[in-house]
Amino acid sequence: MSILLKSDNSADELRIDPTSKAARVTLYGTDGRPINTSATYGISSFFTPVATPNNLVIIAGSATKTVRVTAMWIFTQTTAAGSAQFFLKKYSTLYAGGVFVSAGTPVPFDSANAAATAAQVGHFSTDPTPGTLVGTIRAVSIATPAPRPATPAGIIELSGVEMITGTQGRGMGDGNIQPITLRGVNQYLAIDHNDVALIAGQIHQYSVMWTEE
Repeated sequence: MSILLKSDNSADELRIDPTSKAARVTLYGTDGRPINTSATYGISSFFTPVATPNNLVIIAGSATKTVRVTAMWIFTQTTAAGSAQFFLKKYSTLYAGGVFVSAGTPVPFDSANAAATAAQVGHFSTDPTPGTLVGTIRAVSIATPAPRPATPAGIIELSGVEMITGTQGRGMGDGNIQPITLRGVNQYLAIDHNDVALIAGQIHQYSVMWTEE
């Protein structure tokens, strides 16, 4: 049985683990919310996919850290109405071939964080041969009923979803579920299109958020 000590005037608590007998502390801010001390990073980019793509967007693991993916957003614009299908897939071995395009330098959420070590975060301009599939975590369909004009002007509303939780639009990931964990540089997570032809004028914007420990 563990022992839990709680403060009578704050959200602070101290728990004694029944197995290790070590004390574990949950850190909270002044607003009473738990503080995430893991080094967190994010990156975003925009691209036009190949005609019948498989792996669209990926994040691969690290040679030195454990990568935990907390959110992956995919947004789409088209010049014709339709429905686009996306699949969140985890792989145990790295893809082969294709032309990978980095999304850029990952942005640390805290300037004190070390540089990110995730091996690859980005998209493809030429289809790869996917690695060994662990399984499909989520499948979603995104309707694009309002076509994007061939020459847009002003603000364009994108149709999108957060793939890990299935949250529509720009909702955040769910901190109450276990993050998808990548161990080593060969494991990777991908938003995939299953080699299905694109809707006319289909282009994508994506964002990825993860921690490294």
